[in-house]
Amino acid sequence: MIDEIFEYAIYVALLVALAIPLSSYINRVMAGEKTLLGRVLVPVENAIYKVTRVDKNENMGWKRYLVSALAFSAISLVGLFAILMCQGFLPFNPEGLDGLSWHLAFNTAASFVTNTNWQSYSGESALSYFSQALGLTVQNFVTPAVGMAVLFALFRGIVNVNENGLGSFWADVTRGTLYVLIPICLVTTMISVWQGSPQNLSEYETVQLLEPVGLDADGNVVDADDPAAVTVVNEEVIPMGPQASQVAIKQLGTNGGGYNGVNSASPLENPTPLSNLIQCLSLLLIPVALVFSFGRFVADRKQGRAIFWAMFAIFLVGLFVVGFFEQAGTPQLAQNGAVYMGIDGQAGGNMEGKETRFGITDSALWATFTTAASNGSVNSMHDSYTPIGGMIPMILMALGEIIYGGVGCGLYSMIGFVIMTVFIAGLMVGRTPEYLGKKIGPKEMRMAVILCITTPLVILVGTAIMCLDPATFDSLTNSGPHGFSEVLYAAISAGGNNGSAFAGLNANTPLINTVLGFEMLANRFIPIVATCVLAGSLCTRPKVAVSAGTLSTTNAMFVFLLILIVLLVGALAMFPALALGPIAEQLQMVL
Repeated sequence: MIDEIFEYAIYVALLVALAIPLSSYINRVMAGEKTLLGRVLVPVENAIYKVTRVDKNENMGWKRYLVSALAFSAISLVGLFAILMCQGFLPFNPEGLDGLSWHLAFNTAASFVTNTNWQSYSGESALSYFSQALGLTVQNFVTPAVGMAVLFALFRGIVNVNENGLGSFWADVTRGTLYVLIPICLVTTMISVWQGSPQNLSEYETVQLLEPVGLDADGNVVDADDPAAVTVVNEEVIPMGPQASQVAIKQLGTNGGGYNGVNSASPLENPTPLSNLIQCLSLLLIPVALVFSFGRFVADRKQGRAIFWAMFAIFLVGLFVVGFFEQAGTPQLAQNGAVYMGIDGQAGGNMEGKETRFGITDSALWATFTTAASNGSVNSMHDSYTPIGGMIPMILMALGEIIYGGVGCGLYSMIGFVIMTVFIAGLMVGRTPEYLGKKIGPKEMRMAVILCITTPLVILVGTAIMCLDPATFDSLTNSGPHGFSEVLYAAISAGGNNGSAFAGLNANTPLINTVLGFEMLANRFIPIVATCVLAGSLCTRPKVAVSAGTLSTTNAMFVFLLILIVLLVGALAMFPALALGPIAEQLQMVL
């Protein structure tokens, strides 16, 4: 266990060491200040403004900023839907793949425009190079840029005094994409290609298997020389295409949609331990950096550190719970002590659904990172986790992706919890709530409540609708509590804008695709509306003087209160559903 703790510590230390300087760089970029890449990118940025007729110095009010964000996302949704429906007629389709069904195209378009990247299909067998590169990868860049833009609009609303402007949405999206996402992705793409990920437009390759396998009459895999084998398979098709570039932005932009069906468990997307390290760090790099950016922006770094420690405490507990239960395995795996479950000379624990080249430690680490971020990429199958090991990722998503969360959206949702905590703490001491020198009034509280409860509400409604349809049960791999967990995980993943899958549910049905699609749209854009309204309200408020009775929002007590409110509002709302799924399954397993 010491080795596992040491590895976790290295990952977290590297993450924070990279995030702190990145936070300073992001702030300079979003303020339009000079940066190291400015000599190369400023002419490109100005050319984009000239072509699109954008005034980069425009100071939009919250309504104009919100309409711009919604209009941009709506156009992206329609454009991507059209690409997916028409891919059979579009170029760069060497495998001759047809367009998607209307419900799958809607689900996929909603997924990638909302930074969810849930996939009810297997990418290498359903999408052409055109759809992957010019459809999905483009959205992988612009959707995190939208989240970052809305977050900085909120930052300006908190800092500005008696003003109406929140900056230019178009300039914010352009700068976030051009200066932050593209340069880092170029570096990580080159590392992925160096490590062995494909980056080409070649046709799929057919190779000979080193060891042929057989298939029986029911399609089960058997030995090639088994008498039950009715078909012998001795060839394999290797997907080609622009994989490395999509993998880079899927991780960095907290997107997560895999080029291949098995996502980052595929050796094509994640070939080596080094690529696994780089990708795992990319999952949370920008979300963690934005927390520190907040402290720098409001000129009080203690504010950013307080939020970071609140997030980190919940994250750390989740990481160790997943690691412990996966390493401990289950009584069924141990077979009442007949099977050695230790880690001396072997992986030990619950290795079902995990890559042997990553093992339990890296799999548990990735599962926690990817569900703390609204990423959703996986390097192991969560459906095969122990009940409690699979429950923690559900909780991290169901909290609203606020434990670092997605690019931008995680932090502005967390600020909603901060405002709620300030309000409740103010009630306890009999003072009007204040945050960073701004009075928190009824309007701000309504927006904060929307930010806090949208995710669990959307999740529970989506779960109920899918469970009421008898056809959903035909899509399940398992029955009982684990089957319910498969449905619940899908609803949480879509409703939390995460995108990871339990991998035990056939979600490609008209009802499930439609329900999950509307879940993703609701949980993306309702909080964006609330955030813009909140930013617009705060920027018009005057500063109030700090007094002896002002509640500190940087000390350990406030961090504790914030964690408590997050767990009370987020986790308890989901407890009845969790009790029917992973908790019931855990009790069945041990009793």
